[in-house]
Amino acid sequence: MKSQLITPLPLALATFIWGTAAQAQSNNDLDDMSLDELLGQRTALHESTKTGSAVSETLRDAPAAMVVVTAQQIDRSGYDSLDDLVLDLPGFDTVVTNGTMQVVAYQRGYRTPWTQRTLVLINGRVDNHLWNQSAQLSRQYPINSIERVEVLYGPSAAVYGPNAFLGVINIITKSAADTEPNSTTMAATLYTGSFDSRALDLSLRGNYGDIGFSLGGRLFSSDEPDISDYSQWGYTNPALLSDPDIWGNGIGLGTDPATGNLSPAGDVNVDGQVQDGEKVRGKAVGTYYDPSDNRSIFAEINIKNWTLGGTYWATDEAYGPYYSFADGQPNAHWVHTSGQAFLNNKTNLNDQTMLSTDLVYRENRVGGDWIESFDTDVSFSKWNNFSSAWRFEQQIDHAVDENLSVSLGIKYEQKRLAKLYLICNYFDGLGLCPAQAENSSDGMSSDGSGVVNAADISSLNPSPMSPSVGERTTPKSNQIDTIDQGVFGQFIYDIGKWRVNAGVRWDNNSEYGSDINPRIAAIYHHTAATTFKLIYGEAFQEPSPKELYGEYNGRDANQTLAPEKARNLEFITIHQGKYALHDLSLYAAQYTNVIAGSENVGGRDIHGFEYRGDIRLGNPISNSADITGKFYYTYTRALAEQQFDNGQGIWVDDYDTQGDIAPHKVTLIVNLPIQQHWNFNLRGNWVSARELYSENPLRDQNIQAKAFFKLDGNLTLAINQWRLGLKVENILSENYLMPGVESASSGNDFSIDADGFENSMLVQVNKPIFTFSMGAEF
Repeated sequence: MKSQLITPLPLALATFIWGTAAQAQSNNDLDDMSLDELLGQRTALHESTKTGSAVSETLRDAPAAMVVVTAQQIDRSGYDSLDDLVLDLPGFDTVVTNGTMQVVAYQRGYRTPWTQRTLVLINGRVDNHLWNQSAQLSRQYPINSIERVEVLYGPSAAVYGPNAFLGVINIITKSAADTEPNSTTMAATLYTGSFDSRALDLSLRGNYGDIGFSLGGRLFSSDEPDISDYSQWGYTNPALLSDPDIWGNGIGLGTDPATGNLSPAGDVNVDGQVQDGEKVRGKAVGTYYDPSDNRSIFAEINIKNWTLGGTYWATDEAYGPYYSFADGQPNAHWVHTSGQAFLNNKTNLNDQTMLSTDLVYRENRVGGDWIESFDTDVSFSKWNNFSSAWRFEQQIDHAVDENLSVSLGIKYEQKRLAKLYLICNYFDGLGLCPAQAENSSDGMSSDGSGVVNAADISSLNPSPMSPSVGERTTPKSNQIDTIDQGVFGQFIYDIGKWRVNAGVRWDNNSEYGSDINPRIAAIYHHTAATTFKLIYGEAFQEPSPKELYGEYNGRDANQTLAPEKARNLEFITIHQGKYALHDLSLYAAQYTNVIAGSENVGGRDIHGFEYRGDIRLGNPISNSADITGKFYYTYTRALAEQQFDNGQGIWVDDYDTQGDIAPHKVTLIVNLPIQQHWNFNLRGNWVSARELYSENPLRDQNIQAKAFFKLDGNLTLAINQWRLGLKVENILSENYLMPGVESASSGNDFSIDADGFENSMLVQVNKPIFTFSMGAEF
């Protein structure tokens, strides 16, 4: 793999920031400050976290770059969903799809079809989907129940095993221990806003002697923006949705060839009227409709050192502008669900030794409706996919003495994974449909009876709606059972100003074989104000079952895919000044066996620089807390050994820019308390122009995703236990497009239907979005 030097721009910026901080403090005032004063504006550095090493340690000692977003910051910024929060994180390139994957995030410059290479955890338990390994960054998580969100940067397989490839987002929920003894705390927040969006967040926590409990839940629904609220893109012209040349007479607005009578848009059986049985989610197809309905519930009960709990969430969202309107109807809907049940025990064997045991069962579903126009064919189809797993983990932490601690752990996980989707009314041989097999070649596969030539659709030959399939009807022939085993060891040794954190993990998968991944960090606390970290880590990413087996029209699969490998070297320095905390990372990462589409396409070299600044200043407004702020700057250069040749339709050797990654990103957050009850928060994000991914046909035309600046604000009023909030997103009505996701293959010749499903550019709401919230805690 070719190597690249770090370009001078981030180094120059780092030198400037560091030099400015040093000059501002050259009067040696730090020598007269206590440790508490030095860290007073960012005491979170000395708060405990388990995300970095799976043991309690301070963020200052963690063997990684980390960002922590607390419940207070969530409240002040007006974040009402996890995707909202991720948009402000440094080191992430985000794409707002406004579709069934609400936000797709690429951590540290590694472009994937969805958010597949970052692990999302709930209290340390993996929440990525079993089948496609994606994280669903949407509006389903209950914000009232979140204590903090810890974001770790860099490969972490030494602790988490498979798929902790780029980093970790760990959602830490509020626990019963957060409440006063022998009391119950209840919180509720109601949200309402633009596009008839509504949400209700509830949480309940109690603590009575040896028994504690916590319960949280969320309901969210929205009609989502109308297509007229978005920036313009030719393939999101709503007229395409009812074009009879594309969709035939039935979905399209046309004339029944058999009778000569008018057939309105969505008249699937072409009888001259749209009946309830022909509607999708209560609306006729052939028109734009994009509703969302999400929900979740989190629950735990603690009895002494035992915890029994579970989580469940579901996102039910339409496609919106994700696909070309010449290929997919946006108001069909897609569902993701995740359910987990767990039992955990923590036992102190003695004063130096802790034993933790975790038993987890989880299930995932992905599926829904799909209404497609491909070439000259039109179809209504239903899709379903179910996977499950159970996992046993045990970890023992032993403090040998005050300087040395050792952790050992094992994992055993058995997964039952689906191969193909259960698909009804689709092309023969692509998917399984137990409810529809009369004409199929093998008596089980979808026989294509729902696929009709658009020109032939009439009242005598309508396009049929898909039959229903039992949710759990999954033939054994469409399942694969796998076993994951893992063993890890880690030691942490403190000697003087030095801390050494070294770990290694062996994992074995029944399909891919074994892999060993080390991580070692040398951490030097130069002074109470300054820390240096040098970290090397590795990780591997399993090919997802979707990439291995999930072939269907428009997507290939490949059972010979090899796992991806990551190697990352990183230098971090943290300096606490009197008014600001400076946290800088410089990293170089190499990746091999990169998976794109259905192939391993060589390697990638990614290097970058991240600056994470925290500022605290005196507030000129009397009786007001300090002004606080965050300044994030990210520089990323991502190069790939192979590029996609759209003319030949193959990957070719060409060491060039990977694409879809902004070289420069800046986030500025300013928080202004106004006396005792008011708080004003302003957040600005600037993203530089992005060269597009090589599978995107627009790259051959030298078209880029243009730079943009988005400004959001949040005003809150808190009186006793009551809180009111008004959030405004896109205050300046920025009009912009984002790069398409997956293959982004639609192109921009809007005069033809090129059958590139995913839009090459994704439209964004180009007007302010308002959300009003009202909450209380008792």
